[in-house]
Amino acid sequence: MAVVVQRPVFANGGAFMAETRSEVDRYLESRRVCFRARLELYAKTVVAFGLVGGSWATLVLARPGITGGVLCLAGLTSGLILVGFCVQHDANHGAYFRGRRLNHLLGWTADALLGFSSYAWRVKHNVAHHTYTNVDGYDDDIDQTPFARLLPSQRPRSWYRLQHLYIWPLYGLMMLRWQLGADIAALVRGRIAQSKLRPPQRWDLAGLVVGKAVFVGWAVVVPLLVYPWWVVACGYVTVTTIASLVTAITFQLAHCVEEAKTTSPESLTADKQFWAVHEVESTVNFCPRNPVLTWVLGGLNHQIEHHLFPRVAHTHYPQLAPIIRHNALKHGIRYNEHPSLGAALRSHQRHLRTLGRMGLAAEIEMG
Repeated sequence: MAVVVQRPVFANGGAFMAETRSEVDRYLESRRVCFRARLELYAKTVVAFGLVGGSWATLVLARPGITGGVLCLAGLTSGLILVGFCVQHDANHGAYFRGRRLNHLLGWTADALLGFSSYAWRVKHNVAHHTYTNVDGYDDDIDQTPFARLLPSQRPRSWYRLQHLYIWPLYGLMMLRWQLGADIAALVRGRIAQSKLRPPQRWDLAGLVVGKAVFVGWAVVVPLLVYPWWVVACGYVTVTTIASLVTAITFQLAHCVEEAKTTSPESLTADKQFWAVHEVESTVNFCPRNPVLTWVLGGLNHQIEHHLFPRVAHTHYPQLAPIIRHNALKHGIRYNEHPSLGAALRSHQRHLRTLGRMGLAAEIEMG
């Protein structure tokens, strides 16, 4: 007989979340604070769209030489990274505007500029990842088998012994995989991990189809009218690979490191885990006091704050961090952060290497 695993059910946040939410609400009551955060958010959006539009138009219309072309590709890549972290991410979380429709409209930049379905992404990220962070079988982001083992509960394989070496080029394929149809495959399958993904209808379906067409048009078709196919292919792969690497590494450093708690659905249900406690302990901040990195990554080096308040604009995260850190320590909850990017990368590398060797037969030398 098949064993039916009960879906993890979280209790509320308890006293920790009640106190934290109360302090955050008081902080957000300040009109001056909210105005400054909104102004920064809108300014970043202008910069992101300006870099993408200006760089692409220069490449296609002006046809600069090699040096100019490389600079334009760098600007285009930077702009797309900003769109991914600072625009579509907030919008698809409902943190950019108050209205749902306006958020979905701006979140459509994921379809038109980044090439993956915002409709599928909201289920993959907002539901499967945010609800079941680091829960085996439910969080799709940590299920990379048979290519990599990111949780101790996943089956060991002999090739995982080298995953801490070969994982890095695989990170560069993340966006390319979704652009080429992983989101469509998820729609056909009807689920992402254990979360249902219903077929898109009406505006959602139109957004999916038109978004893919717009992306293919500006990223492939129009450049082919100006440049040889191999130049377009090299430019496309370069931009997508760099954007993928930055995106994948940012999220991996928040959840796939030594300090992040991982769990199985059985143990989580048995423990009657508080949702807020689980979110804090399964997430790790990195470089929280680096304003440049915080600006570029849309505050996602403050992943703890993002997971507790995903519908608050990311420009508030540095100010929310002291509130959450204080209450976590007060209630005996582990609040993890790496002070530098190097420390976070080393922790991720050790995590991969440990999991790659865990559960494999030991090699014994006979002398």
